[in-house]
Amino acid sequence: MKLVTADGALLERILDQTFTIWNEGLTRDAYSRWNAAQLRTRWGRAHLQRFALVDEGGEWLSTAKRYRFDARLDGRAVRMCGIGAVFTPVGLRRRGYATALAEQLLDRERRDGIELAALFSEIGPVFYQRLGFEPVALDEVTVGVARKGGAPAALVRAGEERDLPAIAAMHDTRSNGVRFSLRRDPSLIHYALARKRLLAGLGPAGLRQLEFFVVEEGASAVAYVVLSTNANGWTLEEAGDRDPAAARLGALLQVLVAREPSHRTPLIRAWWPRAFAVPPQLEVRDRTDPRDLLMFRALLDVEVPRSPNQIFYWRGDQF
Repeated sequence: MKLVTADGALLERILDQTFTIWNEGLTRDAYSRWNAAQLRTRWGRAHLQRFALVDEGGEWLSTAKRYRFDARLDGRAVRMCGIGAVFTPVGLRRRGYATALAEQLLDRERRDGIELAALFSEIGPVFYQRLGFEPVALDEVTVGVARKGGAPAALVRAGEERDLPAIAAMHDTRSNGVRFSLRRDPSLIHYALARKRLLAGLGPAGLRQLEFFVVEEGASAVAYVVLSTNANGWTLEEAGDRDPAAARLGALLQVLVAREPSHRTPLIRAWWPRAFAVPPQLEVRDRTDPRDLLMFRALLDVEVPRSPNQIFYWRGDQF
């Protein structure tokens, strides 16, 4: 068995199988276009690749995506790989193919000098613990927004690509001092936005949409929020504020809620980093563990994060 890059006809055979569980409401054609478009982004071209474990005859046995991230751990820059979309066809399961794929892939990453591996497990921790990964449960919360008698006096506009450097700077400042965070440069932020926009645009009309807003002062973004919205409410994908108290982010969410004053305040769910201040206009409650469990494994001589207090991570960067 060997590990190969999955592209062309092999990739389409893989997508035929994975479509049934990860289609996100897309048609089969749209699902293929969504995957291909992510690889065409600047960040995706350099950091995202799909692999397959194949037998001697070239038939694929298991598959996974491999992401490469720049991260910060204990105050220094590290390189991290993310493993996602691990999948073995139903008829080939329980034969060790996913384990073999993961070990070959992680061995390759270690030889390339990657220090840390991470993944999000949808199936609980046990399988990946056998591969040496350790779980850390992030905080999934409900965000309550205090309504005002009118919209707050905040200059809110749609976010643009020119705002991405300011957003990257906000993230770097707010995550400083936490043991682990991604180093989110503008290309990674653009990828995270594009992935969600593509999903909304390729899906059925009205199923979901992505909203990106900033608070502007002096022609510069000083706070922002990215929201995925659907009939069930809002998902706060990521947010930031140049002010440590995050009051402008709170005002921004108040403005968005005030757009429809006759409607009930929507349910807002988020992964809220513990190191990020809760704005005075917001209430964070109903903390639970996310369905997708973040797990780490050291590939070289590093100490993996072990507590949500040590991690700064937004849902929009889930892979």
